[in-house]
Amino acid sequence: MTSSSCNSEEDPITPVGPTQNIVEIAQASGFNSLAAALVKTDLIGTLSGTTEYTVFAPTDEAFATLLAEIGQTSIDDVPNSVLEKILLYHVVPGSVLSKDISSGSVETAAGEPIALSTASGITVNGVAVISPFDVEATNGVIHTIGSVLVPNDIAQFVNTVLEPAYFNTNFTTLIEAAVKAGVVETLLTTPNLTIFAPNNEAFATSGIVPADLDAATLASVLTYHVVPAKVLSGEIPREAGTVNGGMIYFSLVDSGNFINGDYEITAVDIESGSGVVHVIDGVLLPASGNVVEKAIALSADGEFTSLIAALQRTADEGTAEQNLLNVLSSDGPFTVFAPTNAAFQALLDSNDSWATLSDIPLGTLVTVLTYHVVPARAFDKDIAGAVNAQNELPTAAGVPIILDLENLTINGNSKIIVVNQSATNGVIHAIDTVLLPQ
Repeated sequence: MTSSSCNSEEDPITPVGPTQNIVEIAQASGFNSLAAALVKTDLIGTLSGTTEYTVFAPTDEAFATLLAEIGQTSIDDVPNSVLEKILLYHVVPGSVLSKDISSGSVETAAGEPIALSTASGITVNGVAVISPFDVEATNGVIHTIGSVLVPNDIAQFVNTVLEPAYFNTNFTTLIEAAVKAGVVETLLTTPNLTIFAPNNEAFATSGIVPADLDAATLASVLTYHVVPAKVLSGEIPREAGTVNGGMIYFSLVDSGNFINGDYEITAVDIESGSGVVHVIDGVLLPASGNVVEKAIALSADGEFTSLIAALQRTADEGTAEQNLLNVLSSDGPFTVFAPTNAAFQALLDSNDSWATLSDIPLGTLVTVLTYHVVPARAFDKDIAGAVNAQNELPTAAGVPIILDLENLTINGNSKIIVVNQSATNGVIHAIDTVLLPQ
């Protein structure tokens, strides 16, 4: 016979608690979109620390639904500032299990409250808490929800004409400018708008930094990109009035679709709400001044002072019909091929009796100047479609000029050196030789 004995005191059992923090649980438990968003916004540090939080965690399907609603294909498309606030809107300070949740408003880490209800299960802003819930972490607890919660100040952009820009990382400068200019509410509440939207690269290329401009200037520039009607790409006209009050002009040509001669429309027909967005590769600036005033402004560096002097002479000495300052200040439209100072000097040097512009007979000067004026608005992209079969453009002198479109020359010897200087009543192109009627 044998006997056995046992210790009078049992070995203590150590309770097993959570071993992973909130971020680690999200990464290990199939919350792939949430985990990716936390990485993108650098919120991992916040939710990996020792401070306790309750997180209402959207499923991957919930994030996919949100992306579809805002017209994006990836979380990477959404600006960090927007994504961070959305994520923090799901985070409540403190660790609260489901049995301890009560109905009421609770402040989130985003600084905006959410509404909790236990009337029919647990809901957050009307979204049901689903399984798994009460997933405890070392620094809090996770409850699963089937939709992404969106704060009101972000939700206001959903299904509006600003949605495609607000939720896209490529347009953060445009949104920054719109906020500073104070035009956001107007754009959100006005139906049937068309926005020609410059992306971040367009702002950078233009050198326009919203932080450097006052609100009024920004508002003037931004509203120049907005047409007060919904215009799809197939309906784009030759010209359109803007909310700014100025006009924008379209060149619809084989090489692409352009605005004001220089800026290409690179993506079209992004419809949202009652409006539509077309993307452009530059920032449009409203024209200031007619072609005379534009020429004077271009003369600030001394390049076109001879042209201004010649126009002034027609005003001082000519009849009303010869006063080209008045004519070119009228409604137009006009396209002016503007010779440089060097071009006028070469003209004077071609005649031994002409030492200054005053030596040229007034009638001759008027004829020469009007030979540089086409009675239409023609940006460089429009010229190919404006010339006749002989590549001629009619002029105000009654004699056509002949364009070589391949080499950008006029009458075989005058080179077009600068294009598309917009004015309220036309456009100026600079040339390096004075044109003489044949």
